[in-house]
Amino acid sequence: MTVEGFMMTTLQASFRAEAKNFSSFDFGLNGYGFGKMSHYQILNGRRQMFSAGRIIFSVVLAVTFLMTSPVGAEKIRTAVPGLNLNYLSVFAAEERNFFRDEGLENETIVIGGPAGIAALVSGDVDYSGAGGSGLRAAVKGAPLKAIMYQTEKPTWYLIVHPSINQVSDLKGKKIGVALIGDSEDRFTTLFVERAGLSAKDVTKISLGTNPGDKILALKSGGISAVVLDPAATVMAEREGLRSLVYLGDIFPLPFQGYVTTDRKISENPAQVKRWIKAMVRSLMFLRERPEEATEVALKRLRFRNITRPMLTDAIKSYVRAFPQGIPGMPSPEGVKNILEYEVRLPMKMEETLPAEKFLDLRWVEEVKKELSQKLSK
Repeated sequence: MTVEGFMMTTLQASFRAEAKNFSSFDFGLNGYGFGKMSHYQILNGRRQMFSAGRIIFSVVLAVTFLMTSPVGAEKIRTAVPGLNLNYLSVFAAEERNFFRDEGLENETIVIGGPAGIAALVSGDVDYSGAGGSGLRAAVKGAPLKAIMYQTEKPTWYLIVHPSINQVSDLKGKKIGVALIGDSEDRFTTLFVERAGLSAKDVTKISLGTNPGDKILALKSGGISAVVLDPAATVMAEREGLRSLVYLGDIFPLPFQGYVTTDRKISENPAQVKRWIKAMVRSLMFLRERPEEATEVALKRLRFRNITRPMLTDAIKSYVRAFPQGIPGMPSPEGVKNILEYEVRLPMKMEETLPAEKFLDLRWVEEVKKELSQKLSK
């Protein structure tokens, strides 16, 4: 039954019941004249009218619930490594009903890379934004594949204490990352090695995913550098900290990949495509409507000590990492770089890796084509 049908059926039943009650309510009508109502009749009438109002109110609540809850939607869970701007797209897809448009009811879980992949493999979540951890797990035998990438390059900045002026100053110092072994950790190591230091010259400290905690640790002098997203970078610079390097300029590879299981791909490919479509539409929303995206970020990401204009500027900075046109689909060169930087280098592998064994980009390619055709009309 449709929502409208449910509304009409319930209202009609309610009014029939109340009409029956009111038919026994004696207003004292005699012929063409009005008789007098007793005190009991007045009280009884009020009770019955209150009863009618209560039923109608209940019906309105029921209808409102049905209209705001997707009927027959598939419930899914998406895990993201952090509550930061890099994963605003998932929350925007929820808030702007992109998931609902695709018949999905999504719950977002914030859980770090390796743990998020464990949850994915166990079936506790359906999709994970820990793309790098997912690919490395796949190389080790986990039944996973990457299905889309949000950006053309990393969107992280290495933010340093005012006492740090160049990379060599980090020798013997501590660098804060979300989790030891995650992508922040790996790319920080690659960066300092490219700059002439060794991995042993710095000490990595796990600080979790909260950007406020990272900034506080940096300000206190407990660490000398930390990896932050564009919004947290704005917050850090406001606190007198500074950006040493934009990692997106150092590592030219698509980033923020999402992975799912081979089982999901085999048993429910239609859902995979609908999930990707919702996410791609959300990425386009961030790029085209940064002011509206700011409202979502303020509501869902729990930023502190950042103004609305600053957050809008951070979103505009973030979306510059998107590819031209419809986002989500890495280029052939990008795919090579993904396997190089996310798998071969960190795992110290010599052999060439076949992309089709670890990435399945069929649906994001279809979504890109469909949305491109729609926009060209």
